[in-house]
Amino acid sequence: MNKATINKLPKSKIETLVEIPVEEFDKFMEAALSEFVKELEVEGFRKGMAPRELVARKAGDARILERASKIAIEDSYQKVITENKLEPLGYPEVEIVRLAKGESFEYIFIISVFPEVALGDYKEVAKQITFKEPEVTDDDIRKLKMEKVRHEKEHIREDLLDKLRVIATIEVPEAMVARETERMMEDLRRKTPQALNMPFEEYLKKIKKTENELRATFNDDNEKKIKNFLILQEIAKTEKIEPTEKEVEDVIEKVTSGEPKENLDLNYLKEYYKDIVKNEKVFDLLETFFKK
Repeated sequence: MNKATINKLPKSKIETLVEIPVEEFDKFMEAALSEFVKELEVEGFRKGMAPRELVARKAGDARILERASKIAIEDSYQKVITENKLEPLGYPEVEIVRLAKGESFEYIFIISVFPEVALGDYKEVAKQITFKEPEVTDDDIRKLKMEKVRHEKEHIREDLLDKLRVIATIEVPEAMVARETERMMEDLRRKTPQALNMPFEEYLKKIKKTENELRATFNDDNEKKIKNFLILQEIAKTEKIEPTEKEVEDVIEKVTSGEPKENLDLNYLKEYYKDIVKNEKVFDLLETFFKK
């Protein structure tokens, strides 16, 4: 029976020590040897027909152990993830701790996982927000009232999120920030020549930033955006807020009006707008606590 010892690390990382008993690891040694039987050519025998003892001598213990360790890791890693209900972000870092013939096999893997979110008293924070209807003149009413209300709501929501981030405890996984930053960098590299009619390198000179300085700016912005997203998602989970299918479909219909349905990836749109509708419903809830 394999043993997995899990330790939590900072920045939403998990370190897991996996121990595979010698009797289990012997099975992986046999599996590795079987692969070498199929692959290695032994003089006097057709490929794949040489006795296992001869193949074992030719391959050598070190190569068989190395192959067995890879097979063991592939077999056990996913089982540990599933059994412990872990949600990895990206690929694991793997380090072999013990690998020797006739002994148990041990390795460590480190993964970034979806972070736990400690919200703080978000309802109390919402109660501290003062909402005032914007002043609108008679001439503004027809054209500007909706626009002013929208701007006021955006400002208030940004203020609310700033305050919620202060009281929430979140260790944003570096993998989440890095992935979004690299996506933005690639997007900028691709669009700069067309949008600004200049190479990406020239654009960096114009804004007086190195690529690493620009990446650092993106990292800061993305960490804030990810925290906002995680906070809203956690409030939705806490308050059991979930958009109905019709609510999502109505939004999709509104934003894609006139677009031929065959040109749309409806599954992607449903997932994308589901989060948007959910966030809107969270804001609607929090706005009930605003000072009027």
